[in-house]
Amino acid sequence: MIVLVLLLIFTLYLLTRVCKYYLLSPIYLYVLFALVSIIASTWYFYFFENKFSLFNLDNVSEAKFLEVLRLYIIALVSFIVGVLIYYDVSKKKTKKIFNKSFTDSLFLDYKLNKGIKITGVILFYVIIVLYIITYGKGIFIREEYLPETNRGLTILIKILSFVEVIILGLVYKNQKLASTIYFILLLLISIGTGSRSVFLFFLGFISLVFISNGNTLFNKIRFSIHLVISFLFLAYIMQLRELEMHGVIPYLKSISSESKSFVRSFFFNIYYSFIYGVFVTIKTIQKSELDWNIIFISLNPLPGSMAGWYDYADKMRINIYAPYSLHGRIFKMGYFFTVIYFFLTGVVFSFFERKIRVLLEKKKRVLSFIIVLILMLHIVYAFEYNMRAAIRYIYYAFFILLLVYLTNQILLNLPKRKKENDT
Repeated sequence: MIVLVLLLIFTLYLLTRVCKYYLLSPIYLYVLFALVSIIASTWYFYFFENKFSLFNLDNVSEAKFLEVLRLYIIALVSFIVGVLIYYDVSKKKTKKIFNKSFTDSLFLDYKLNKGIKITGVILFYVIIVLYIITYGKGIFIREEYLPETNRGLTILIKILSFVEVIILGLVYKNQKLASTIYFILLLLISIGTGSRSVFLFFLGFISLVFISNGNTLFNKIRFSIHLVISFLFLAYIMQLRELEMHGVIPYLKSISSESKSFVRSFFFNIYYSFIYGVFVTIKTIQKSELDWNIIFISLNPLPGSMAGWYDYADKMRINIYAPYSLHGRIFKMGYFFTVIYFFLTGVVFSFFERKIRVLLEKKKRVLSFIIVLILMLHIVYAFEYNMRAAIRYIYYAFFILLLVYLTNQILLNLPKRKKENDT
Protein backbone atom coordinates (compact mmCIF):
# COMPACT_ATOMS: atom_id res chain seq x y z
CA MET A 1 0.00 0.00 0.00
CA ILE A 2 2.82 2.40 0.85
CA VAL A 3 4.41 1.81 -2.55
CA LEU A 4 1.09 2.54 -4.27
CA VAL A 5 0.61 5.76 -2.30
CA LEU A 6 4.13 6.91 -3.23
CA LEU A 7 3.44 6.02 -6.86
CA LEU A 8 0.21 8.05 -6.73
CA ILE A 9 2.06 11.07 -5.29
CA PHE A 10 4.72 10.78 -8.01
CA THR A 11 2.17 10.58 -10.84
CA LEU A 12 0.26 13.53 -9.35
CA TYR A 13 3.47 15.53 -9.38
CA LEU A 14 4.04 14.64 -13.05
CA LEU A 15 0.46 15.61 -13.84
CA THR A 16 0.93 19.09 -12.37
CA ARG A 17 4.04 19.48 -14.51
CA VAL A 18 2.35 18.71 -17.84
CA CYS A 19 -1.24 19.89 -17.30
CA LYS A 20 -1.92 23.38 -15.95
CA TYR A 21 -4.81 23.50 -13.51
CA TYR A 22 -7.88 25.64 -14.12
CA LEU A 23 -11.37 25.54 -12.67
CA LEU A 24 -13.14 23.59 -15.43
CA SER A 25 -10.40 21.06 -16.18
CA PRO A 26 -12.14 17.66 -16.53
CA ILE A 27 -8.88 15.87 -15.71
CA TYR A 28 -8.46 17.69 -12.41
CA LEU A 29 -12.16 17.38 -11.58
CA TYR A 30 -11.82 13.61 -11.95
CA VAL A 31 -8.59 13.42 -9.94
CA LEU A 32 -9.83 15.69 -7.14
CA PHE A 33 -13.11 13.78 -6.76
CA ALA A 34 -11.21 10.48 -6.61
CA LEU A 35 -8.70 11.81 -4.06
CA VAL A 36 -11.44 13.21 -1.82
CA SER A 37 -13.29 9.88 -2.02
CA ILE A 38 -10.16 7.87 -1.10
CA ILE A 39 -9.11 10.16 1.77
CA ALA A 40 -12.63 10.67 3.18
CA SER A 41 -13.38 6.94 3.05
CA THR A 42 -10.19 6.10 4.94
CA TRP A 43 -10.98 8.70 7.61
CA TYR A 44 -14.57 7.44 7.87
CA PHE A 45 -13.61 3.77 8.16
CA TYR A 46 -10.99 4.26 10.87
CA PHE A 47 -12.08 7.34 12.83
CA PHE A 48 -15.83 7.92 12.40
CA GLU A 49 -17.40 5.88 15.23
CA ASN A 50 -21.15 6.40 14.82
CA LYS A 51 -21.32 5.10 11.24
CA PHE A 52 -24.36 5.65 9.00
CA SER A 53 -24.19 2.17 7.47
CA LEU A 54 -26.72 2.91 4.74
CA PHE A 55 -28.30 -0.41 3.62
CA ASN A 56 -25.89 -2.03 6.13
CA LEU A 57 -23.02 -1.65 3.64
CA ASP A 58 -20.45 -0.27 6.09
CA ASN A 59 -20.09 -3.55 7.93
CA VAL A 60 -16.97 -4.83 6.15
CA SER A 61 -13.67 -6.21 7.35
CA GLU A 62 -10.49 -4.17 7.29
CA ALA A 63 -8.97 -6.58 4.77
CA LYS A 64 -11.82 -6.03 2.29
CA PHE A 65 -11.74 -2.27 2.78
CA LEU A 66 -7.98 -2.06 2.21
CA GLU A 67 -8.21 -4.28 -0.87
CA VAL A 68 -10.81 -2.00 -2.47
CA LEU A 69 -8.85 1.08 -1.42
CA ARG A 70 -5.82 -0.43 -3.16
CA LEU A 71 -7.89 -0.92 -6.31
CA TYR A 72 -9.10 2.70 -6.19
CA ILE A 73 -5.50 3.93 -5.99
CA ILE A 74 -4.49 1.64 -8.87
CA ALA A 75 -7.42 2.98 -10.90
CA LEU A 76 -6.44 6.59 -10.20
CA VAL A 77 -2.77 5.96 -11.01
CA SER A 78 -3.84 4.26 -14.26
CA PHE A 79 -6.03 7.26 -15.11
CA ILE A 80 -3.16 9.70 -14.56
CA VAL A 81 -0.76 7.51 -16.57
CA GLY A 82 -3.31 7.60 -19.41
CA VAL A 83 -3.20 11.41 -19.26
CA LEU A 84 0.62 11.44 -19.21
CA ILE A 85 0.88 9.07 -22.19
CA TYR A 86 -1.67 11.11 -24.15
CA TYR A 87 0.36 14.24 -23.44
CA ASP A 88 3.65 12.55 -24.34
CA VAL A 89 2.47 11.35 -27.77
CA SER A 90 0.65 14.59 -28.61
CA LYS A 91 1.88 17.25 -31.00
CA LYS A 92 3.71 20.31 -29.74
CA LYS A 93 0.58 22.44 -30.25
CA THR A 94 -1.45 20.20 -27.92
CA LYS A 95 1.29 20.25 -25.29
CA LYS A 96 1.28 24.05 -25.30
CA ILE A 97 -2.49 24.06 -24.75
CA PHE A 98 -2.10 21.67 -21.80
CA ASN A 99 0.63 23.90 -20.33
CA LYS A 100 -1.58 26.99 -20.47
CA SER A 101 -4.02 28.13 -17.78
CA PHE A 102 -7.46 29.11 -19.03
CA THR A 103 -8.82 30.65 -15.83
CA ASP A 104 -9.17 34.12 -17.38
CA SER A 105 -10.86 32.62 -20.45
CA LEU A 106 -13.76 31.36 -18.37
CA PHE A 107 -15.39 34.74 -17.91
CA LEU A 108 -17.93 36.06 -20.40
CA ASP A 109 -18.51 39.61 -21.57
CA TYR A 110 -21.70 39.74 -23.58
CA LYS A 111 -24.91 41.61 -24.31
CA LEU A 112 -28.29 39.94 -24.58
CA ASN A 113 -31.15 41.24 -26.70
CA LYS A 114 -34.70 41.39 -25.41
CA GLY A 115 -35.66 38.37 -27.50
CA ILE A 116 -33.54 36.07 -25.31
CA LYS A 117 -35.13 37.41 -22.13
CA ILE A 118 -38.66 37.02 -23.49
CA THR A 119 -37.80 33.51 -24.70
CA GLY A 120 -36.72 32.62 -21.15
CA VAL A 121 -40.06 33.74 -19.70
CA ILE A 122 -42.13 31.92 -22.36
CA LEU A 123 -40.02 28.76 -22.02
CA PHE A 124 -40.52 28.76 -18.25
CA TYR A 125 -44.31 28.61 -18.60
CA VAL A 126 -44.05 25.98 -21.36
CA ILE A 127 -42.04 23.79 -18.97
CA ILE A 128 -44.63 24.27 -16.21
CA VAL A 129 -47.43 23.22 -18.57
CA LEU A 130 -45.43 20.16 -19.67
CA TYR A 131 -44.92 19.15 -16.02
CA ILE A 132 -48.65 19.36 -15.39
CA ILE A 133 -49.44 17.36 -18.55
CA THR A 134 -46.82 14.71 -17.75
CA TYR A 135 -47.14 14.31 -13.96
CA GLY A 136 -50.45 15.98 -13.11
CA LYS A 137 -50.92 16.37 -9.35
CA GLY A 138 -48.24 13.71 -8.93
CA ILE A 139 -45.54 16.32 -9.35
CA PHE A 140 -46.64 17.73 -5.97
CA ILE A 141 -47.47 14.53 -4.10
CA ARG A 142 -47.57 10.83 -5.06
CA GLU A 143 -46.83 7.40 -3.61
CA GLU A 144 -44.45 6.06 -6.26
CA TYR A 145 -40.94 7.41 -6.74
CA LEU A 146 -41.09 6.65 -10.49
CA PRO A 147 -44.66 7.08 -11.74
CA GLU A 148 -45.77 5.91 -15.16
CA THR A 149 -45.18 8.86 -17.49
CA ASN A 150 -44.63 9.50 -21.17
CA ARG A 151 -40.87 8.98 -21.54
CA GLY A 152 -40.70 11.29 -24.55
CA LEU A 153 -42.25 14.16 -22.60
CA THR A 154 -39.98 13.64 -19.59
CA ILE A 155 -36.91 13.80 -21.84
CA LEU A 156 -38.31 16.93 -23.52
CA ILE A 157 -38.84 18.55 -20.11
CA LYS A 158 -35.22 17.86 -19.12
CA ILE A 159 -33.88 19.30 -22.38
CA LEU A 160 -36.05 22.43 -22.21
CA SER A 161 -35.23 22.88 -18.52
CA PHE A 162 -31.53 22.72 -19.31
CA VAL A 163 -31.98 25.37 -22.01
CA GLU A 164 -33.98 27.49 -19.56
CA VAL A 165 -31.21 27.23 -16.96
CA ILE A 166 -28.67 28.46 -19.52
CA ILE A 167 -30.88 31.43 -20.43
CA LEU A 168 -31.54 32.33 -16.77
CA GLY A 169 -27.83 32.03 -15.96
CA LEU A 170 -26.92 34.41 -18.76
CA VAL A 171 -29.74 36.84 -17.96
CA TYR A 172 -28.68 37.02 -14.28
CA LYS A 173 -25.99 39.60 -15.05
CA ASN A 174 -28.57 42.29 -15.93
CA GLN A 175 -31.72 40.99 -14.20
CA LYS A 176 -30.58 39.41 -10.95
CA LEU A 177 -33.91 39.35 -9.11
CA ALA A 178 -36.07 38.08 -12.00
CA SER A 179 -33.48 35.47 -12.96
CA THR A 180 -33.18 34.21 -9.37
CA ILE A 181 -36.96 34.00 -8.85
CA TYR A 182 -37.58 32.10 -12.08
CA PHE A 183 -34.70 29.74 -11.34
CA ILE A 184 -35.89 28.97 -7.80
CA LEU A 185 -39.42 28.25 -9.10
CA LEU A 186 -38.01 26.01 -11.82
CA LEU A 187 -35.85 24.21 -9.27
CA LEU A 188 -38.76 23.71 -6.88
CA ILE A 189 -41.02 22.03 -9.42
CA SER A 190 -38.12 20.04 -10.89
CA ILE A 191 -37.30 18.65 -7.44
CA GLY A 192 -40.71 16.98 -7.54
CA THR A 193 -39.33 14.44 -10.04
CA GLY A 194 -36.58 13.37 -7.63
CA SER A 195 -34.23 13.20 -10.62
CA ARG A 196 -30.47 13.74 -10.23
CA SER A 197 -30.62 16.04 -13.26
CA VAL A 198 -31.92 18.76 -10.91
CA PHE A 199 -28.41 18.90 -9.48
CA LEU A 200 -27.11 19.55 -12.99
CA PHE A 201 -29.56 22.44 -13.32
CA PHE A 202 -28.33 23.95 -10.06
CA LEU A 203 -24.68 23.50 -10.97
CA GLY A 204 -25.27 24.93 -14.43
CA PHE A 205 -26.98 28.04 -13.11
CA ILE A 206 -24.37 28.91 -10.46
CA SER A 207 -21.56 28.27 -12.94
CA LEU A 208 -23.07 30.56 -15.57
CA VAL A 209 -23.61 33.22 -12.92
CA PHE A 210 -19.93 32.85 -12.01
CA ILE A 211 -18.47 33.06 -15.51
CA SER A 212 -20.71 35.98 -16.49
CA ASN A 213 -19.80 38.23 -13.55
CA GLY A 214 -16.07 38.74 -14.00
CA ASN A 215 -12.82 37.63 -12.39
CA THR A 216 -13.40 39.40 -9.05
CA LEU A 217 -12.76 38.28 -5.46
CA PHE A 218 -16.45 38.64 -4.55
CA ASN A 219 -17.50 36.51 -7.50
CA LYS A 220 -15.00 33.79 -6.57
CA ILE A 221 -16.11 33.74 -2.92
CA ARG A 222 -19.75 33.60 -3.94
CA PHE A 223 -19.05 30.75 -6.36
CA SER A 224 -17.17 28.83 -3.65
CA ILE A 225 -20.17 29.17 -1.33
CA HIS A 226 -22.48 28.07 -4.14
CA LEU A 227 -20.32 24.98 -4.76
CA VAL A 228 -20.61 23.97 -1.11
CA ILE A 229 -24.38 24.43 -1.32
CA SER A 230 -24.48 22.40 -4.54
CA PHE A 231 -22.62 19.57 -2.82
CA LEU A 232 -25.19 19.54 0.00
CA PHE A 233 -28.00 19.81 -2.55
CA LEU A 234 -26.72 16.75 -4.42
CA ALA A 235 -26.67 14.70 -1.24
CA TYR A 236 -30.21 15.89 -0.45
CA ILE A 237 -31.46 14.90 -3.92
CA MET A 238 -29.90 11.44 -3.62
CA GLN A 239 -31.86 10.68 -0.43
CA LEU A 240 -35.30 11.51 -1.84
CA ARG A 241 -36.06 8.10 -3.31
CA GLU A 242 -36.02 6.56 0.19
CA LEU A 243 -38.99 8.63 1.42
CA GLU A 244 -42.41 7.04 1.81
CA MET A 245 -44.16 9.76 -0.20
CA HIS A 246 -42.81 11.61 -3.23
CA GLY A 247 -43.27 14.93 -5.00
CA VAL A 248 -42.54 18.58 -4.27
CA ILE A 249 -44.48 18.72 -0.98
CA PRO A 250 -42.99 15.60 0.74
CA TYR A 251 -39.50 16.51 -0.49
CA LEU A 252 -39.69 20.04 0.93
CA LYS A 253 -41.13 18.75 4.20
CA SER A 254 -38.19 16.36 4.56
CA ILE A 255 -35.83 19.37 4.83
CA SER A 256 -37.40 20.47 8.12
CA SER A 257 -37.43 16.94 9.55
CA GLU A 258 -36.12 16.88 13.11
CA SER A 259 -35.21 13.21 13.03
CA LYS A 260 -31.55 14.05 12.45
CA SER A 261 -29.38 16.75 13.89
CA PHE A 262 -27.92 19.31 11.53
CA VAL A 263 -24.34 18.19 12.18
CA ARG A 264 -25.12 14.53 11.55
CA SER A 265 -27.06 15.47 8.40
CA PHE A 266 -24.05 17.45 7.21
CA PHE A 267 -21.73 14.48 7.73
CA PHE A 268 -24.26 12.20 6.07
CA ASN A 269 -24.09 14.42 2.99
CA ILE A 270 -20.32 14.01 2.93
CA TYR A 271 -20.71 10.29 3.46
CA TYR A 272 -23.27 9.89 0.68
CA SER A 273 -21.37 12.00 -1.84
CA PHE A 274 -17.84 10.69 -1.39
CA ILE A 275 -17.76 7.63 0.91
CA TYR A 276 -20.89 5.59 0.32
CA GLY A 277 -19.76 4.65 -3.20
CA VAL A 278 -16.68 2.86 -1.83
CA PHE A 279 -18.87 0.53 0.24
CA VAL A 280 -21.21 0.03 -2.72
CA THR A 281 -18.12 -1.04 -4.67
CA ILE A 282 -17.16 -3.55 -1.97
CA LYS A 283 -20.63 -5.09 -2.03
CA THR A 284 -20.66 -5.05 -5.85
CA ILE A 285 -17.46 -7.09 -5.93
CA GLN A 286 -18.97 -9.56 -3.45
CA LYS A 287 -22.36 -10.01 -5.14
CA SER A 288 -21.78 -9.42 -8.87
CA GLU A 289 -20.88 -12.08 -11.39
CA LEU A 290 -17.77 -12.08 -13.57
CA ASP A 291 -19.56 -11.70 -16.89
CA TRP A 292 -17.93 -10.10 -19.93
CA ASN A 293 -21.30 -9.84 -21.65
CA ILE A 294 -22.39 -7.31 -19.02
CA ILE A 295 -19.25 -5.26 -19.75
CA PHE A 296 -20.03 -5.24 -23.48
CA ILE A 297 -23.67 -4.28 -22.85
CA SER A 298 -22.59 -1.49 -20.49
CA LEU A 299 -20.22 -0.12 -23.13
CA ASN A 300 -22.81 -0.42 -25.91
CA PRO A 301 -23.98 3.08 -26.95
CA LEU A 302 -27.30 1.77 -28.34
CA PRO A 303 -30.54 2.19 -26.32
CA GLY A 304 -30.97 -0.28 -23.49
CA SER A 305 -33.72 -2.25 -25.22
CA MET A 306 -31.51 -2.80 -28.28
CA ALA A 307 -28.34 -3.51 -26.31
CA GLY A 308 -30.02 -6.14 -24.13
CA TRP A 309 -29.59 -4.11 -20.94
CA TYR A 310 -33.00 -4.93 -19.50
CA ASP A 311 -32.21 -8.64 -19.56
CA TYR A 312 -29.61 -7.98 -16.85
CA ALA A 313 -30.63 -4.70 -15.17
CA ASP A 314 -32.69 -6.23 -12.32
CA LYS A 315 -29.83 -8.59 -11.47
CA MET A 316 -27.29 -5.78 -11.11
CA ARG A 317 -28.51 -4.22 -7.88
CA ILE A 318 -27.57 -4.57 -4.24
CA ASN A 319 -31.20 -3.72 -3.46
CA ILE A 320 -34.04 -1.75 -5.03
CA TYR A 321 -32.31 1.55 -4.22
CA ALA A 322 -28.64 0.74 -4.72
CA PRO A 323 -27.34 -0.44 -8.11
CA TYR A 324 -23.90 -1.97 -8.57
CA SER A 325 -21.19 0.67 -9.06
CA LEU A 326 -18.99 1.14 -12.12
CA HIS A 327 -15.85 0.70 -10.02
CA GLY A 328 -17.15 -2.50 -8.49
CA ARG A 329 -18.00 -3.89 -11.93
CA ILE A 330 -14.53 -3.05 -13.28
CA PHE A 331 -12.66 -4.24 -10.18
CA LYS A 332 -14.54 -7.54 -10.36
CA MET A 333 -12.92 -8.22 -13.73
CA GLY A 334 -9.42 -8.25 -12.23
CA TYR A 335 -6.33 -6.08 -11.94
CA PHE A 336 -5.37 -6.20 -15.61
CA PHE A 337 -8.77 -5.03 -16.85
CA THR A 338 -8.88 -2.38 -14.11
CA VAL A 339 -5.57 -0.90 -15.30
CA ILE A 340 -6.60 -0.99 -18.97
CA TYR A 341 -10.05 0.49 -18.39
CA PHE A 342 -8.94 3.44 -16.27
CA PHE A 343 -5.89 4.04 -18.47
CA LEU A 344 -8.28 4.42 -21.43
CA THR A 345 -10.54 6.64 -19.30
CA GLY A 346 -7.51 8.89 -18.73
CA VAL A 347 -6.90 9.01 -22.48
CA VAL A 348 -10.57 9.86 -23.15
CA PHE A 349 -10.58 12.62 -20.53
CA SER A 350 -7.36 13.98 -22.03
CA PHE A 351 -9.09 14.14 -25.40
CA PHE A 352 -11.93 16.16 -23.85
CA GLU A 353 -9.41 18.28 -21.96
CA ARG A 354 -7.80 19.25 -25.25
CA LYS A 355 -11.14 19.95 -26.92
CA ILE A 356 -12.36 22.10 -24.03
CA ARG A 357 -9.14 24.12 -23.93
CA VAL A 358 -9.36 24.70 -27.70
CA LEU A 359 -12.98 25.83 -27.31
CA LEU A 360 -11.98 28.23 -24.53
CA GLU A 361 -9.18 29.55 -26.72
CA LYS A 362 -11.79 30.25 -29.41
CA LYS A 363 -14.04 31.96 -26.81
CA LYS A 364 -16.69 29.22 -27.08
CA ARG A 365 -17.22 29.16 -23.34
CA VAL A 366 -20.84 28.00 -23.16
CA LEU A 367 -20.15 24.89 -25.25
CA SER A 368 -17.06 24.01 -23.22
CA PHE A 369 -19.04 24.54 -20.04
CA ILE A 370 -21.81 22.17 -21.18
CA ILE A 371 -19.31 19.42 -21.98
CA VAL A 372 -17.65 19.82 -18.57
CA LEU A 373 -21.03 19.50 -16.83
CA ILE A 374 -21.76 16.28 -18.70
CA LEU A 375 -18.34 14.87 -17.80
CA MET A 376 -18.94 15.77 -14.17
CA LEU A 377 -22.06 13.63 -14.25
CA HIS A 378 -19.91 10.75 -15.47
CA ILE A 379 -17.51 11.29 -12.57
CA VAL A 380 -20.26 11.31 -9.94
CA TYR A 381 -22.20 8.40 -11.44
CA ALA A 382 -19.05 6.29 -11.87
CA PHE A 383 -18.48 6.26 -8.12
CA GLU A 384 -22.01 5.21 -7.10
CA TYR A 385 -24.02 3.95 -10.08
CA ASN A 386 -23.87 1.21 -12.65
CA MET A 387 -21.38 1.25 -15.48
CA ARG A 388 -23.88 1.87 -18.26
CA ALA A 389 -25.44 4.86 -16.46
CA ALA A 390 -22.01 6.48 -16.11
CA ILE A 391 -20.63 5.62 -19.55
CA ARG A 392 -23.57 7.17 -21.40
CA TYR A 393 -22.48 10.66 -20.32
CA ILE A 394 -19.19 10.20 -22.13
CA TYR A 395 -21.18 9.26 -25.23
CA TYR A 396 -23.33 12.38 -24.78
CA ALA A 397 -20.19 14.54 -24.68
CA PHE A 398 -18.84 12.85 -27.83
CA PHE A 399 -22.20 13.33 -29.56
CA ILE A 400 -22.24 17.07 -28.78
CA LEU A 401 -18.72 17.50 -30.19
CA LEU A 402 -19.68 15.51 -33.29
CA LEU A 403 -22.83 17.58 -33.76
CA VAL A 404 -20.85 20.83 -33.46
CA TYR A 405 -18.22 19.55 -35.90
CA LEU A 406 -20.83 18.56 -38.52
CA THR A 407 -22.66 21.88 -38.10
CA ASN A 408 -19.40 23.80 -38.60
CA GLN A 409 -18.59 21.77 -41.71
CA ILE A 410 -22.00 22.52 -43.21
CA LEU A 411 -21.66 26.22 -42.46
CA LEU A 412 -18.16 26.31 -43.96
CA ASN A 413 -19.35 24.70 -47.17
CA LEU A 414 -22.39 26.93 -47.66
CA PRO A 415 -20.46 29.89 -49.20
CA LYS A 416 -18.63 27.53 -51.55
CA ARG A 417 -21.89 26.10 -52.84
CA LYS A 418 -23.27 29.57 -53.40
CA LYS A 419 -20.14 30.51 -55.32
CA GLU A 420 -20.41 27.40 -57.51
CA ASN A 421 -24.07 28.20 -58.30
CA ASP A 422 -23.13 31.76 -59.31
CA THR A 423 -20.55 30.46 -61.81
